Amino acid sequence: MSEEHTSDTSTPSPAEMLAITERQQQRAERALDINPGLLFGVWGAAWMLGFGELYLTIGDDPALLVPLWQALGIFFGCLGVAGFITVWHLANSLRGLRGPTQKSGAMHGWSWTLGFVALGALIAATSRMGISEEVYAMLWASGSGLLVGVLYLSGGALTGSWTQYGVGLWILAINAAGAFTGIPNHYLVMSLAGGGGFLVAGTVLTLRARAKPSPSHERLPGEPE
Repeated sequence: MSEEHTSDTSTPSPAEMLAITERQQQRAERALDINPGLLFGVWGAAWMLGFGELYLTIGDDPALLVPLWQALGIFFGCLGVAGFITVWHLANSLRGLRGPTQKSGAMHGWSWTLGFVALGALIAATSRMGISEEVYAMLWASGSGLLVGVLYLSGGALTGSWTQYGVGLWILAINAAGAFTGIPNHYLVMSLAGGGGFLVAGTVLTLRARAKPSPSHERLPGEPE
């Protein structure tokens, strides 16, 4: 009698414990990933529209005659919309979660805001040294690309996402190459290659998520109800 009771309440084997751990990790990832292609999609659209608009309005022979303040306003407006959607997405993803997962996600989300605030302060301080408008524009374009690339690298390393890590590498590469083309050509590179890279990554992630079979709700051996 006691032997049967001991057998029924025995602890799971190492293989079962590993399976339980993997199942719990997948549940946490699904909770954090409401729409895997959403962030890449909105930032891809923001970069294509924002940098594309700067390419058409800034330069020696602009295609569109728009005041500089208005052109920059449209650009930062595109980034602001993408940033708002990003904050909304992260807030919904982290809702109901507690512990290290919530803390890591919140810290990474704040890294974007703090990074761009610091970048803006650095460029503002540099502009007081009497730099030209072309250098000022290059600082914003290349500085933003560098910051975004590094943040995606850290995000990919944090979540173990090779797609996110690869996008970070791509942004760093095209940003460095585009900087040698000067202004306004650098805007065109960031619009087509940068924004396009985001959109491709978003499409891949969305299709991959749709292709995944629905997770089974059957309980693993030894997993608590």
